[in-house]
Amino acid sequence: MKLLLENWRRFLNEDDAAFHGFKMKPTQMRVSPQCDIPPNDNQWEAGEEGCPQFTNDRGIGFEHEDIVEATEFLDNVKPDHLIAYSRGGAVALAALSIASHQPRVTFVAPAWRRGWVNGIENPTYSNGVIIHGTADRSVPLWHSADLSLKTGMPLYVFEGTPQKPVKHVNILKYKENPESGRELTQEEKEALVNEALT
Repeated sequence: MKLLLENWRRFLNEDDAAFHGFKMKPTQMRVSPQCDIPPNDNQWEAGEEGCPQFTNDRGIGFEHEDIVEATEFLDNVKPDHLIAYSRGGAVALAALSIASHQPRVTFVAPAWRRGWVNGIENPTYSNGVIIHGTADRSVPLWHSADLSLKTGMPLYVFEGTPQKPVKHVNILKYKENPESGRELTQEEKEALVNEALT
């Protein structure tokens, strides 16, 4: 019965999936049930988790095992929605440029300009949204502004309070409701990028 239910759920594509960040495991993304239960169709290198378990390698290319596994996961598991956090956002941008399956993606503080993945300087993937905390010191907000400008995806920011600012890790609590943040305007995004690059 469990096997039948899991296959039925996969057939309907109603599960979310996640690409985790640096030094994380898929289960820490708290995207359930996809990342808690290995898929039955092991056409990709699954390990013990139901979502890919990436390395922590920096400066990887498209032939690296993380990109290969991410692409195989997208094309075989076919999630409707992918949450791509930090380093996982960089891996997602690379994999999505070559995968045939194109889910809706919530990029959460994507570290696409931090040197994790080579060859994603001019991303074009646009089926998603980007969220970022205004107090993120690990991945600057202007990186997400630049990604939004290049792809046309909306960028929602979360400020929090002076006592609880939204930083690189606690932004994850907004992954299920990205539109609850404040959407930055074109002018605001351009100002952030121009200030950072001058």
